[in-house]
Amino acid sequence: MTERYRKQAADIPWSSLGRETVSSRLGRSLLPIGTLPYDAKPHDPASPRTIASDEEGFENYLMNIAGTAIQAGDGKLITCGHVIDAVIERKRKGYVLARAFQGNTVINTVRPFENAFRYIDPRSNLVNKAVDLAIIPFAAVNTPTHPYDVPTVEWGKSSELGVGDEVMVGGYPYGTDLFLALQSNRGVIQPTFFKGIISAIIPATNETETRILQLSVTVAGGISGGAVFDPNSGAVVGMIMSGLTGEGGVLHPVTYALPSEIIAPYVQAISFNAGGRRWQ
Repeated sequence: MTERYRKQAADIPWSSLGRETVSSRLGRSLLPIGTLPYDAKPHDPASPRTIASDEEGFENYLMNIAGTAIQAGDGKLITCGHVIDAVIERKRKGYVLARAFQGNTVINTVRPFENAFRYIDPRSNLVNKAVDLAIIPFAAVNTPTHPYDVPTVEWGKSSELGVGDEVMVGGYPYGTDLFLALQSNRGVIQPTFFKGIISAIIPATNETETRILQLSVTVAGGISGGAVFDPNSGAVVGMIMSGLTGEGGVLHPVTYALPSEIIAPYVQAISFNAGGRRWQ
């Protein structure tokens, strides 16, 4: 090996996560949600569990991802109602995983959540399960030992979207399996992004429905609850609910999303007390 080659190798960004972009910034606000695996090492379920991505045995702490959550407001996460149902069906405590960055090391903190609330429709003042939205009161505090450096998203105006407008989506498609797909680089958890357009806007046909955004994007399970956002500004204009799957599990480029005009007012209307302060 020549001296020149060694010097060139020293400049290779082996551990780089790439330059910061609109998508990578938004990705800090997207959290995987699910349950801990049965073989996870025991710890206090009321306390966060923090482990660095370069720690030996990191793969043993990967959660079983059921979907994606968005940091929608101060102390508030949102996801799909069916993601919460999936967690409940597993008869395990629900957790979210937050990432913090210390140089090239990613600090992953797994935190439990206690409850979630389905969407309350302002038209009836009742829970409306036809709208696939749930909010998780999540009074997480950022501390040196258990970092929670998760910014709140900026909401865009979905009411101004039109067919053909470009959007991007982000979340955790394929769940935990995606992070174990490679024999190397295993267990590096980060959101995945796709680009498409608004392919249709589906209006409500009765008082229990809401408008739905149809996107020309192919998505897989695990990205439910993920963000739909403006690729230029990063403003979130919707939340992914589902995708169209054909015979044999073939994924089609048709994805449905709840518009932000429904989500943002609901998030703003929720307030709660926790940890000696009011979250609103």
